Amino acid sequence: MTRGGVLDLTAGTQYVFRGSGAIPDRAATGATDFRDVVVVPVPPETIVFGTVADPRRLPEILRRLEALGMHVVSVHRVRELPLVVQRASP
Repeated sequence: MTRGGVLDLTAGTQYVFRGSGAIPDRAATGATDFRDVVVVPVPPETIVFGTVADPRRLPEILRRLEALGMHVVSVHRVRELPLVVQRASP
């Protein structure tokens, strides 16, 4: 994720957010710091997969998810998103 010793923030880092509460399928529509978002309701949980452009923005992304009605219980950085999530991206 570095390019010539400089952190490349355009690629982003993949994260999985788990919690309770339902949120809209397009939770990050128009957000540039949280891309390729897929919301998977697995009652009683909600799982959100997405690419975070800059990890320093995680607190803001967590606040947005909470404001949408999701109580975030865990956040995990993953090497890659599941294949089904990758196929859902444009």
